[in-house]
Amino acid sequence: MLILLSLSIVFRIIGCWGLWTDRNYLAFQIGLPILSALLMMLFVWLFGKRALWVTVIPVFLGIVFFIIKSLGFESRLHTILCILLYIVVLALYFCTVFGILKTKWFLVPLFGLPFLYHIFVEDLAALRDTANPVSFTAGMQEMSVLCAMLGLLFLSLSIKKTVTEETVNLPKIKAPKVIKPEKPDSEPAPPATETTPPAGESPDAEPNSEDTEKTDKNNP
Repeated sequence: MLILLSLSIVFRIIGCWGLWTDRNYLAFQIGLPILSALLMMLFVWLFGKRALWVTVIPVFLGIVFFIIKSLGFESRLHTILCILLYIVVLALYFCTVFGILKTKWFLVPLFGLPFLYHIFVEDLAALRDTANPVSFTAGMQEMSVLCAMLGLLFLSLSIKKTVTEETVNLPKIKAPKVIKPEKPDSEPAPPATETTPPAGESPDAEPNSEDTEKTDKNNP
């Protein structure tokens, strides 16, 4: 799409070279399609994967260009049908990029069928008309229009759905209460320890009578 829109700008400049003396022609037939193509390329490059809906702006500018161009058709019926087609294209593109329509396949025939119509009906008929051969200027401008149509067709084919993850509102659960163990009123007494008698004595042995008499004499 970027390559085709770049070629569309190049063909537009070549085909309109030297025709910018008329201000209206310069604004609506040169400046407007070039601005539309540049904005489309810039927006797709910067926001294509995040916010494709911004490309509605350059598409709207391109639709205005085609409507103004259709006012110069010889057949009034052809002009009315083209204007209605351009409005439908803008409406469907708007609904597609904003997610109102859940499919991109409405855009494919809207861009593809006019492209085929230009080639197999208008362009072939113009090439076969040897009495009024196609000028170089008209041929370059037609190539610019074909590149723009084909670029929009490729853009519509590259559109993909993006599924956003929806946050699930889970019920709020209260934090569990922590019950601390109560402290006892009185601490239990430590277990009694047994003392071991010195070596050579039994725990049940009675004191010697001579030792008791010596201690009694020494005590006052």
